[in-house]
Amino acid sequence: MSAVQNERAATPETPIQFLRGVGVARASAFQAMGLTTVRDLLFFLPFRYEDRRHPAQIASLGRLEHPVVLRGRVVSAGAKVSPIKRVKIFEAMFDDGTGTLMLVWFNQAYLADQIKRGDRLAVFGQPHVSKYGGLQIDSPDWEKLDDTGEGEEEGSIVPIYSRVSQVPPKTVRRIVRNALDSLGAMPDPMPAELRKRLGVIDLATAIHQIHQPQELTEEFLARRSPAHRRLILQEFFTFQLALRVRRAGEEIKPKTRRVIIDDAIRDEVKKILPFKLTAAQRRVLKEIAEDLQGARPMYRLLQGDVGSGKTIVALIAAVIAIRNGHQVALLAPTEILVEQHYQRIRQLLDDSVVIAKATGAMAAKERRTFLAGLREGLIQFVVGTHALLEERVVFKSLGLAIVDEQHRFGVEQRQSLFAKGETPDILVMTATPIPRSLALATYGDLELSVIDEMPPGRQRIRTEVRGSLQIDRIFDFAEAQIAGGAQIYVVYPIIEESEKLNLKPLSQGFETIRSRFPNRRAAMLHGRMPSAEKEETMDRFKRGEIDLLVSTTVIEVGIDVPNASLMLVMDADRFGFSQLHQLRGRIGRGPRKSYCVLIRDERAPEEAKDRLRKFAETIDGFDVAERDLEIRGPGEFLGTRQSGVSKFRFGNIQRDQEMMESARNAAIDFLASQGLPAGEKLVGDLLGVTLAAANRD
Repeated sequence: MSAVQNERAATPETPIQFLRGVGVARASAFQAMGLTTVRDLLFFLPFRYEDRRHPAQIASLGRLEHPVVLRGRVVSAGAKVSPIKRVKIFEAMFDDGTGTLMLVWFNQAYLADQIKRGDRLAVFGQPHVSKYGGLQIDSPDWEKLDDTGEGEEEGSIVPIYSRVSQVPPKTVRRIVRNALDSLGAMPDPMPAELRKRLGVIDLATAIHQIHQPQELTEEFLARRSPAHRRLILQEFFTFQLALRVRRAGEEIKPKTRRVIIDDAIRDEVKKILPFKLTAAQRRVLKEIAEDLQGARPMYRLLQGDVGSGKTIVALIAAVIAIRNGHQVALLAPTEILVEQHYQRIRQLLDDSVVIAKATGAMAAKERRTFLAGLREGLIQFVVGTHALLEERVVFKSLGLAIVDEQHRFGVEQRQSLFAKGETPDILVMTATPIPRSLALATYGDLELSVIDEMPPGRQRIRTEVRGSLQIDRIFDFAEAQIAGGAQIYVVYPIIEESEKLNLKPLSQGFETIRSRFPNRRAAMLHGRMPSAEKEETMDRFKRGEIDLLVSTTVIEVGIDVPNASLMLVMDADRFGFSQLHQLRGRIGRGPRKSYCVLIRDERAPEEAKDRLRKFAETIDGFDVAERDLEIRGPGEFLGTRQSGVSKFRFGNIQRDQEMMESARNAAIDFLASQGLPAGEKLVGDLLGVTLAAANRD
């Protein structure tokens, strides 16, 4: 291939170095950003645009709030060195016939060879008043006008791209323009029938419109133009189809077991229920029961607010699996939550089911007995932490795998549990409500069940925000609550003093609580304590032997103490909405009127204060989640293990929820009508375009 390729013969796969104006050196700069082919360049989209169609006049410049386009002549030009910082400066006095201003470039002395006295220029930049009182534009974009007074970009809408190493922005724009001009017919990876189903235009038209818009309409700037919809829907569709193809591949092998729900199982379930199920619980249980009896493995996400009754639904599903001769595994993120699940399940099932727990703290002999019990099928129900994921943990017949607080686990961890059975049914649960848009983007291959109703008798929690200077009044209120028989959580964000964070550590806070409440029983709880000590502390708190439990966020999930009716959260401005909601969910579980007091630093920024006020006004967990998602974004909302969902290159899962739903439905329909081989092929065709571009970010 020649060093200079015929631009009309370029294809999306053409290496970028063969485009006019690139070459080997510049190609390296582009390649460092993951841009190696013409296709990569076409999906290197502008992040903003500058409208240079309407030149201003220097004499008419009023309040200097916006960048302007000016046309005029250079009346003087020269380089100099600043006497203060020894910075090289190139200056040009610019005259447009109505006035003059100074153009200044820093560390670009080479411009002396490009801009000369008498040159006619179009410049674009933000004017300001210099220290000498005249108008000045620093580092303006510029281009030389030809004999007709026209420039290549002047008088047009100019796309602005992310910086590419040392390649000048104007050169980047020219290279992208060359790629568009040199490309022949651009193949569209999305079939015409699918484009019609999604209501999108062809890819080539969309790409040209985004790089070279004719108008900056409100629809275009809001990323709602037909061109933007095409790229967003293609990206979302590719993602959803890939999830569905993976799921379909796993489902090719039907279940090797049969699940039947007969009258005996129904009677047993009725006996173990501690209360009447809500309508939402009954609806969700019906969905799960249908999945369990189906020929294909269940893949279901069960979400509901704190205290909505997800665990009892999962327990009923477990009983169904066990009574059909299969084992059940429940994976939980903390030893405290494992212990609570274990005790709760034993209480409800009595001795009718053989239950075990698995943690990293098991003694060697206990572990050997446990492993043999699982392997031989003697243990029917196991509740465990990450210890369940060890290779030596082998089941005789794992029929149902349940993951609690699933956002605490990575995809690989969940998959390693599922792999311990032959096509087990899968139920993942979360008490962190996930907005529908995010649930679709993260768990698009799972069916979604939502418990959106609270059990009767659940207390409404009053939430108040107070400054740290009011701590004495808050402690007086806490003393009165204890005197009335209540128990209290006091939550701190960290265990020990940190040089980098101005936060109250747990150890220091515990001493403060003990000295402030000398006649009350206080105890400390955190994740670094030995397992036995943590269990003993929680048991004492449940039995009412501790008045104040001073803790980190280790109590965030699963802890159920009905008599605890007051929570004090120290440095509350350091917590996210969803974490605060999880913490707040630890109270209001009994008959007592419950209070959550968020104690913020007096010096907290106004934004943090406003955020806490909004949280205090929000009771419903799904409303909390929507607000948290708006503030933190999807990556931080779900945690680093799931942050990949924030890498969509074109779409935004909050802004574009409607398109995500359309893409998911289209992916389901396509796979149902065309079959798995066609789905795999289309994913391959689309992946070459969409996700390659997405992964660069």
